Amino acid sequence: MESQRSTSSLIRSIFMQKFIPVLFFSMGTVLCGSPVHADESRAPNIVVILADDAGWGDFSCVGNKTISTPAVDSLARDGALLEQFFVQPVCAPTRAEFLTGRYHDRSGVRGVTRGEERMSPEEQTIADVFKQAGYVTGCFGKWHNGTQWPYHPLARGFDTFYGFTEGHWGDYFNPPMQHNTIFQEGEGYITDDITTKAIGFFSDHVKRSAAKPVLCYVAFNTPHSPMCVPDADWSQFAERPLRQRGPDIKKENPVFTRAALAMVENLDENVGRILAAIDTAGVSRETVVVFFSDNGPNSPRWCGGMRGKKGSTDDGGTRSICCIRYPGQIASGVRLSQITGAIDLLPTLAGLTGVELNSPKPLDGIDLTGILKKETEEKSKPQKLGLKLAGRHIIASQRGRISIRTQRFRLDDKGHLYDMLTDIGQKRDISKERPEERERLKIIADDWQKDIL
Repeated sequence: MESQRSTSSLIRSIFMQKFIPVLFFSMGTVLCGSPVHADESRAPNIVVILADDAGWGDFSCVGNKTISTPAVDSLARDGALLEQFFVQPVCAPTRAEFLTGRYHDRSGVRGVTRGEERMSPEEQTIADVFKQAGYVTGCFGKWHNGTQWPYHPLARGFDTFYGFTEGHWGDYFNPPMQHNTIFQEGEGYITDDITTKAIGFFSDHVKRSAAKPVLCYVAFNTPHSPMCVPDADWSQFAERPLRQRGPDIKKENPVFTRAALAMVENLDENVGRILAAIDTAGVSRETVVVFFSDNGPNSPRWCGGMRGKKGSTDDGGTRSICCIRYPGQIASGVRLSQITGAIDLLPTLAGLTGVELNSPKPLDGIDLTGILKKETEEKSKPQKLGLKLAGRHIIASQRGRISIRTQRFRLDDKGHLYDMLTDIGQKRDISKERPEERERLKIIADDWQKDIL
């Protein structure tokens, strides 16, 4: 394991020579002053927290017995847990889907390097939508949807940016970070630093009673490699027994797994810091909090028995944890068993906050408000929405490989059909037993490919 250390003098020298240092954010690490009282005339705040390369099975609330993630667990307990939530096999495509409510291929995002991560400037983002609705918008952490203008976060509806635009960073201790358009040295471990800046932004705007509501997008870059974690977190895992192992023990590296889980526990601590800041500000009931991850685990560690990991179009590579908390509007302990996905988050957040969507392009996502909220004015809406969700399918695509997930079945990218209700590990191809279902999904995949790719 790597110990905590400063960024190399070479990196520091390069950035200090090329970029003019500016003052750091004038943001407090903790909230000061009196809590803000609820302002019913102001729309609710939104905080979206994204993990990077954390698999569905990396959290204690879904059954991981090696790790403890009390903050994420609290979101699942106090709000809704979307039990069948699907993303894409790698990070930039998932981020594009969250930002636009549309399948990533529609926005031109088809990979993670060589410009394939760039999101078309013609796409309307969640930041555009909420900024037009009067929100102040901030993005913190890993962007990975384009570096130069007009792909930069500041060109995509965000008022403030602190983080990095690339797919990953080579050092997680005091790395070069970008505050808007200026580079500066980060402060300590990157996940802690991102959290501090995000809290400062949130608290600075929320505590102004007459200020605009806040959209704060916190995109962590862990447990993505390199496997760097503070010594205090690693010491908790260095000798900890792994109570659950991946499907093929010979392929699993226990040290890598421990490092990844240590990074997830650190991430969870920072989720807890964000939740504490929201609570201290007195705006918990006026803030929607979303937590999810961008793809499956970045190693063959335990993932609930599912097949695949990051890069795979199977359930193990595309199923993610997702929690949505909105006290007073979403009841505690809600469990959504219907298939949902990253494409649903933009329309759902618009629905929960009452923000009108005037998208110039049709969305692929569905507004889940009707089945998330504790009470609805129109009782038939949840029933209609439930029927719509029951008949839907969600596409996973990776470099021309296409897989389709329905509520019951998955047609994988090799044309094999699996009953996901009885075979979560995708071990038994039932194509010959259900030829009509295989053909139906194959036609959908072919039509989708012709329409988008």
